[in-house]
Amino acid sequence: MAEPLTIPTDKKLREALEQRAASQGKTVPEVARELLADAVEERPLSERIGHLRGRLDLSAATSDSRRREIKERNWRP
Repeated sequence: MAEPLTIPTDKKLREALEQRAASQGKTVPEVARELLADAVEERPLSERIGHLRGRLDLSAATSDSRRREIKERNWRP
């Protein structure tokens, strides 16, 4: 059996939860439970951000100096 959890929130957060719940056809507690479950689930970083792989496009639209800066900041051995 589920135990209630009371969490104080500000108006902005409550409204965001209500909007997300309405857009998904769920209740605020359902959305909050799902978000909390995702937040505490221990998964490797590669699994959590795997959907981002290959999304960064450094094609001709990016200047050479910007490309160099990104490479320097994200250097790996």
